[in-house]
Amino acid sequence: MNFYIFKNKEMPWGDYGDTLLVGYAYPDEKDESKILIERTGPFVPPVYTWAKMILISDTFKQKLEKSDLKGFEYQETVFHKIVNLDWTKWDLDTEDPKIYPNGGEPENYILSRKHSPETAEKMEKIWCLKLNNKTLTGRKERNISSRQDLFIIENSWTGSDIFNSEGAGYAFFSEKAKLWFENNADDFANFEPFNSKVATQEEIDFAKDYIKPRPQKNDPFAHLTPKDWKTYQKFIEQANKLIAKSNTDKTEKSKLTSITKAIESLKNAEQIRPLGKKEQGLLNKLKDK
Repeated sequence: MNFYIFKNKEMPWGDYGDTLLVGYAYPDEKDESKILIERTGPFVPPVYTWAKMILISDTFKQKLEKSDLKGFEYQETVFHKIVNLDWTKWDLDTEDPKIYPNGGEPENYILSRKHSPETAEKMEKIWCLKLNNKTLTGRKERNISSRQDLFIIENSWTGSDIFNSEGAGYAFFSEKAKLWFENNADDFANFEPFNSKVATQEEIDFAKDYIKPRPQKNDPFAHLTPKDWKTYQKFIEQANKLIAKSNTDKTEKSKLTSITKAIESLKNAEQIRPLGKKEQGLLNKLKDK
């Protein structure tokens, strides 16, 4: 069987372009059944992803309802913050965006601007696909180093064309769903293959044990807001990109600049919450260079 994970449309301008296209989507703290949307408007992509969620425009929903894809339902989202910024009229072939956000940080396209009820009124509804997570994701070992160590357990697949899994943070597509989205999403749907196999009973038992609820511990990060988490993740992402850039920089000066900025990003993340083991090791390694 062939399965895939959904990838957003490739945008220019790195994180700036990604923020303009996707914005943010997250459950309401007071009611997790509600999905809150923060993004630019009035343009709504036909389909995009945030975390494990697949979000679609109302027009695209009407097309999808006529397909024979199965295994999901539709949940209307709530416009929590919509900012008036029609980037679709910008020249997407330029090296830099027409407008940089205040302070230079990509998220400030949204965070530093005011909510525009007028823009929200012009926008299409956005729907979140409600996906089941009964298909199991196997793993080579409990602590994995990359996505290549994960695989969909084919003999647990429920037959849903689009689905989640408790064992991995992706939205998965069948071959049939991938082809339909590629033909109907106006180039806004990209995909990457995901490993799958018919698993042994031992592999199935291991997958089930992995997702089994563990004894609850006090959450040291319970005080963090969704904005805190987004900012933390942004700094970690920035650091990883700067490290990758340092590997291709042509001069020692530019390499040092990239590494220095990566260290700064990791320290900024550390101000929000203690770094994870992997990130702390990365910071220590960079400091030793």
